Amino acid sequence: MTTKVHPVSLPGGWPEDSSPRSAFLGLAPLGVSGDSFEDLASYFRRLGELHLMRPWTLAFRSVAPMIVGMSLTSRSHLADSCYGLSMNGVTEHAAKWVEALSALTLRNDLHLRTLLPLRDIVPALKLLSQTERYCPLCYSDDECNKRPRYNRLLWSLGCVQACPIHHVLLLEVGSLGSDEGRPFFLPGVSRLDGSSLAGEETGPATCEQSRMARMAADLLDDVHHHPDVFAGNCNPAPFLRFATDTLFGGVAMNFAQHLGVGKGELSNWMNGNVRPSLPRLLLIAYCCGCAVSDVILGNKVMLRRVTCSSTPAALTPRRRNGAGRPKEVLLTELQAIVHSGAVRNASEAADHLGVSDKHLRRLAPTLQGMLVQRGAESRRTNTVARREYRFGEFNRSFSALAAENGFLPSRRAVHQDVLKRTGIQFRFAEAQEFLRRAHTLVNTAGEHAMRRPSAGRPKRGNSPAADL
Repeated sequence: MTTKVHPVSLPGGWPEDSSPRSAFLGLAPLGVSGDSFEDLASYFRRLGELHLMRPWTLAFRSVAPMIVGMSLTSRSHLADSCYGLSMNGVTEHAAKWVEALSALTLRNDLHLRTLLPLRDIVPALKLLSQTERYCPLCYSDDECNKRPRYNRLLWSLGCVQACPIHHVLLLEVGSLGSDEGRPFFLPGVSRLDGSSLAGEETGPATCEQSRMARMAADLLDDVHHHPDVFAGNCNPAPFLRFATDTLFGGVAMNFAQHLGVGKGELSNWMNGNVRPSLPRLLLIAYCCGCAVSDVILGNKVMLRRVTCSSTPAALTPRRRNGAGRPKEVLLTELQAIVHSGAVRNASEAADHLGVSDKHLRRLAPTLQGMLVQRGAESRRTNTVARREYRFGEFNRSFSALAAENGFLPSRRAVHQDVLKRTGIQFRFAEAQEFLRRAHTLVNTAGEHAMRRPSAGRPKRGNSPAADL
C-alpha cells in the first residue's frame, strides 16, 4: 500500500491565517503564445537548476513520493521519466506530474504547459513526439533577449516538423544514451559536449511544413484562451460533410483523393466512427484553407481548395508486403536462409521475407518449427552466457576483495565493488546464488591445494620407511 506524501504548506510556527507557502521556489513558465509556450519538462529542468539539484534528484526526493509513495524502486522509475517528454503528453502519468508540481509550486496553470488540454479534443495516436527536438534560432533569440533557453510545447507535437517563427526544420537533441549518464540536462545545452545548441545549423522548411506548424500553434492558442468552447463540442463529422458538399459537389471520393487518404478512412471520419488524429486534422485544415479549430468544432466557414504537394505519411505504416509474391519464390528464399543460418528464429525469417509469422507458419510449417526450435536454443544459450558473464564479474570482485582483506567478503561488499567497477547490479537472489558459487570455488581450490604434494617433501611411496 502506497502512502502519499503531501508538501508542507506552512513552516513551523507560521501564523495559521497566513497565505500558504510553496514547497518549491517560485518560478514562472516562459512563453505567452502557442508558438512560445514552455513545456512542462523544460520547466522542471529549470526548476532543478533553481534548487541547485539535478532533475532526477529533485524528482526522486520531492515529486515521486507524492505520486508513487515511498517505494525506492517506484520512485527511481518515476524519476527516470524527468529526462523524457512523457510528462508533456496526455496520459495519466502526465496528469500526476501536473498535480504534484502544482501542489509543490502552488501554480494553477501548469496543465497548460502540457498536451492535457487536447486529451478530449484529439486522439492520442501520433500526438506526442518520441524524441526531443528544438529550433536553434529560437535558442539564439533566447540568448539575445537575455532569457534562459527553454523548450517550446509546440516542439513536443509529433506532427510539427518546422518552427513557425523562423521557418526552419526542427533538429533532434543528440544523446550519449542512458548508460553514459546525462551530464548536461538544461534546455538548449548539448548532452554530448555541453555546448550551446543555439549555434547548430538547420535547413529551411517548406511552405507546407511552416504553415502546418503555424496551424498547430494556433490550435494551442485557441485551446489555451477558449477551453470552454471545446468542452464537449468536438465533432469533425459535420465539417467534413460540409466540405464535401461545398468543395467537391458531394463526392466523397474526390475529397479523399484531394487529401491523399483512402475513401474508407474518410467515410469513418464522416460517420463519426473514428476521430481524425492531429496529423490528419492538420492535413484536412490545410487542404481546405481553414483553421484546425474549425475542423474540430464542425464550423461552417469559408473554404478553398489547397493542394498538398507531399503525400501524407501513413500513421501505421505496413512493414510487410511479401505475401503477394508467389509461393514458390517464398519457399525457395526461405530454404536458402534457413540452411545458410542467416536467421536465428522464425520472427527474423518472417521479417526477411516480408510476411507475418502466421503466413510463414502456413507457408512452411516444418521449416517454421525448425526456426522456432533454433530460436529457443539461441535464447537459452544467450541467457546462460549473460549469466556466466555476470557471475564472472561477481567472482572477480569476490577474489580481489578476499586477496586484499585476507577473509571472504560479504555479498553487499562484492555487490558494491561490482557496481562501482562495471555498473552491474544484482538482484538479491541472484547475488546469493553467485556468493554460494564463489564459496564453492574457494573450498574446491582449498581441497586441491591440500591434496597436492609439496615440492620439498618426498611422496609416501618413495619414503625411506617405505623401502624398509
